Amino acid sequence: MKKLMLSIILILSFPLCQGKRSMNCKDPTEEHLRQKLERLSTDYLLPSNSDQIPDAKMKKCPTSVNTSSELIQDRSISPWSYRINEDMNRYPRQIVEAYCLCKGCVTSKESSMVSEPFYREVPVLQKTKKCKKSRFIYKQKHIKIAEFCICRFH
Repeated sequence: MKKLMLSIILILSFPLCQGKRSMNCKDPTEEHLRQKLERLSTDYLLPSNSDQIPDAKMKKCPTSVNTSSELIQDRSISPWSYRINEDMNRYPRQIVEAYCLCKGCVTSKESSMVSEPFYREVPVLQKTKKCKKSRFIYKQKHIKIAEFCICRFH
């Protein structure tokens, strides 16, 4: 009897989940999402610097500090590089994020020193399952993004 009732409930609720509203719902335009995020957050500062170019392949920990590089991430005792953090249900869909190249610190032989990311919360728009005027609704959310790496005592 319980199985029969559960089957009936599932059959009756299926059309509600597959209704016309969700089938016709589309993403808002890129411009609309950009403007909405700018209105919601005046401190919107995601990386856009030309030094923050994602790697084609993951870099490895160097054996020494690269003092001849113009890039601060190469000259650091806790070197880092960048990769793309991607989420298709978020705006912006791609965010440049730092990753540490070493477990420890380049100039330190001490095992008590570790290299770790420094995070900052940034505002994004997260896609919801709700639809209004044939467009998905996006809500503001804050996520942590690694900006660079630092050395610290373990």
